[in-house]
Amino acid sequence: MSVSVGPGKPPPVLAAGALAWREKGGKLQVLLVHRPRYDDWSVPKGKLDKGETFPAAAVREVTEETGYRVRLHRPLPASVYLLPDGRTKIVQYWLGTIRAKVAPGPENAAEIDKVRWVPLAEAEGMVARQGDQVLLQSLRRFAEAGELRTAPVVIQRHGAAVSRSKWRRGEAARPLNSKGKKQAKALPPLLDAFDPGSVVSSPWERCLSTVEPLAKNEGLTVRTKGELTEAGHAEHPSRTEAVIDRVLSEARPTVVCTHRPVLPTVIEAVRRVSRPGAALELPREDPYLAAGEALLLHVTPEGVVVAIERHLPNIG
Repeated sequence: MSVSVGPGKPPPVLAAGALAWREKGGKLQVLLVHRPRYDDWSVPKGKLDKGETFPAAAVREVTEETGYRVRLHRPLPASVYLLPDGRTKIVQYWLGTIRAKVAPGPENAAEIDKVRWVPLAEAEGMVARQGDQVLLQSLRRFAEAGELRTAPVVIQRHGAAVSRSKWRRGEAARPLNSKGKKQAKALPPLLDAFDPGSVVSSPWERCLSTVEPLAKNEGLTVRTKGELTEAGHAEHPSRTEAVIDRVLSEARPTVVCTHRPVLPTVIEAVRRVSRPGAALELPREDPYLAAGEALLLHVTPEGVVVAIERHLPNIG
């Protein structure tokens, strides 16, 4: 998510949070926090640290406020409102599920003094803010549509690379440039928020170098597919398409790293299994994704893409 600021206007306050849910006794419950300063119950959220991405901030803030580490799933409606000092506040939210209990409770009792799992119907009567009501209503709508459980599939374009005109040792060996190396280093804190379980990549150097820091961070082995290279795609685009079709049908948290010339085939494969509203978010023209950019697909167990996001690693 990018934020522009007009001339003479103060920069917006950026924040992120997550509505964590679980099923207990066949009923949906959500995780809420109590703020003693306002004496209200709300969805966990907080401001971004300098250089932090929205997804990373959402995970960190939920951990600090509740003691639970979450994995993010499909995005929820953002809240945008004016603060008393005239600044705009933008809060990006996601649905979340629990990865682990990592602390006994809130880090700062003056900010958050209670944490509670609450049945969804009860939560709708507890939260005071309209923005929180919208989040709960969205969760209920997804549940009723059978689209609450989703897995993230990330289409990752490799980071910025040494230019073709300056490289003489073959395309397979063309490496990342200094910017691309920074992007690769910044990728783990961004994509870790979605808890990827596997990494599939073109075996060419610039793709491998992009995802290797992420794979190391997550304790994963990178699986390579020649069909994801530029040459493999040019020779047999249908085989490239088959790789993407399989990843989407499996609906497991997966990162797929490939090249700009391959993206039209990848995006068309995604379009065919996307809900109409989600398909509108797909890139439509070259270069489709910027170097190092991630196209994040939220896929149901049936292999249907119901939401799409785009993220760039923050390299300052």
